Amino acid sequence: MQAASEPSPLTIWTMTSGGAGMKSQVNGLANAIALKIPVDIIEKTIALKWWAKPLPGHLTPCPLKSTRPPLTPPWPDLLITSGRRTSAASIAIGRASNGKTYRVHLQNPQTPLHHFDLVCPMAHDQLHNDQTPPTNLTTTTTALHKITTQDLTNAAAEWAPIWQQRLNREGRGPILGILLGGKNKNAGFDQTRCNALIKLIHRAINEQDAEVFITPSNRTEAFVIKSLRQEFSNHANVWIWDQTGKNPYHAILATADHLLVTSDSVSMISESLYTDRPVHIFPLSNIRRRHRLFLDILAKEQQIQTAATEVNFSVKSSRPPIDETAKIAHIICENLQQHGTQ
Repeated sequence: MQAASEPSPLTIWTMTSGGAGMKSQVNGLANAIALKIPVDIIEKTIALKWWAKPLPGHLTPCPLKSTRPPLTPPWPDLLITSGRRTSAASIAIGRASNGKTYRVHLQNPQTPLHHFDLVCPMAHDQLHNDQTPPTNLTTTTTALHKITTQDLTNAAAEWAPIWQQRLNREGRGPILGILLGGKNKNAGFDQTRCNALIKLIHRAINEQDAEVFITPSNRTEAFVIKSLRQEFSNHANVWIWDQTGKNPYHAILATADHLLVTSDSVSMISESLYTDRPVHIFPLSNIRRRHRLFLDILAKEQQIQTAATEVNFSVKSSRPPIDETAKIAHIICENLQQHGTQ
């Protein structure tokens, strides 16, 4: 009897306008799907021509000609998009493929939801407040991302020899991992918040003998990094990444007993909650209303604690890690079977 042939892999296009956060979400979701079914993943980055930029996706004329580079068949089995500027292309590919391409849009498409097979905004986007949301709408509490448990395990093993003396220091207190964001369109550090962070670190060391690992991001203001280095460069309890070589971000997520994350970064907060460690939020100035809603939802669900002046090391995390990426991947795989692409 002839053995059944292996199913042909599905073609997935991940499509964004190039933002790092959007790329992390679509590619992380595609990778999570690849753990469940055979797929070929093709990453596409598009830009809108000037005349299409202000238009919502469903009102963009000649949508397949509105992008650079132009989009041509064969169309994918599954299209994952993120960002307003990819919505027109998603709608057009749905039509051009006669509905065969199953189309998922992450975040708020800023166009009517019925144009997509599945829309996955975050809860703080508040796309639907009725008791019966559309069947093609699934909200997430945190942002999707591409970090896996294997990434964390590998990073911890890679950095353990580098941090060996600190990790094995006799009598040391908890490890505090500090993930720094910084300047964006609205939020950011000022000197007051920078001084408050320095005092918080001193307090963690003086009261808990904490071992502190700090990683800045490319948005962290230069004066903040300079101030931290001037204050702690020779401190036995503090290690600050010098921003050369490999970023220890994943290793800090995997190694720290407590995580302190600046309030500006949805992605870093979401990735921190992928671990089972207590997550403390260090507030920055001028956080947008929509972003405050994100923090309020997490605080109401007791997923985070605010740490404006000190870290409460007595907090013990009893929550399971939040893995919204795997949740959405599971929904998509089930829907694909019904959609007829599997």
